[in-house]
Amino acid sequence: MPEGALPAPPGPGLRRRALLLGASNITFGLPWLIPAVEDRLGGAVDICGAWGHGRSYGEPSTLLLRTLRGVVHSNLWGRLETREPLETFALVTDVGNDIAFGEEPDAILAWVETVFDRLEAMEATVVVTGLPHLRLHDQSDLGFLVARTIFFPEYSMDRADILRKVDEVNARLADLARRRGHAFIEMEREWYWVDPIHIRFRRQGEAWERILRAWDPALGELARPRTTPLRAIDLYLRRPEEYHLLAEHSYHRQPCHRTPRGSAISMY
Repeated sequence: MPEGALPAPPGPGLRRRALLLGASNITFGLPWLIPAVEDRLGGAVDICGAWGHGRSYGEPSTLLLRTLRGVVHSNLWGRLETREPLETFALVTDVGNDIAFGEEPDAILAWVETVFDRLEAMEATVVVTGLPHLRLHDQSDLGFLVARTIFFPEYSMDRADILRKVDEVNARLADLARRRGHAFIEMEREWYWVDPIHIRFRRQGEAWERILRAWDPALGELARPRTTPLRAIDLYLRRPEEYHLLAEHSYHRQPCHRTPRGSAISMY
């Protein structure tokens, strides 16, 4: 942040914290994910995390001239050290992004282990989502080519190699999560459509309610969260604390948004 600038406190009366870690599925899903978090955790929540289109867990990533730090190197972790400890719930998703960037499974799982170490130090309740491996295997060669061209035009990827790595990372991620005592949720085929890596909009509420149910299974199934176009646009316009646009640093004070139910949202 600029010298002398400090993040604002999230606000009084927040007793629980939700950490959201991932990439574009969080970004696209925010209008449904935020109310799903509030419903599951009982109202106003300190919601913070590291996410963004094309974000890597370990390396800087650039999309449309915007560069973000990897999740493990984001400002989130330092900012949490300055905040009041709260009962914490974490979502770890979009782990497969790094496969498209050419990273090997060993490196990807090492970054996830670093994330788990930090979350466990906070005694967080953690839910981890798998990769959309079932939907990716269903995709045709033409569908793979189209998706690669749209989402990862700068990277050359062999379909067979990608599927092999997806299967390996998904299996090892599931095993790692369970060995560390974290819930692991498989991604359903029905949550996707033509786009094989992003949850389709009509299934967002269903998917996030199902995923976050693992935070507090005793509550059972809750109503699927809903949103409105205006709320969605409002959330999509929010910016993280720090990013690079071309050669320029951009800084935005956090929290960047407060919901009608009183939650504070901070993006790093």
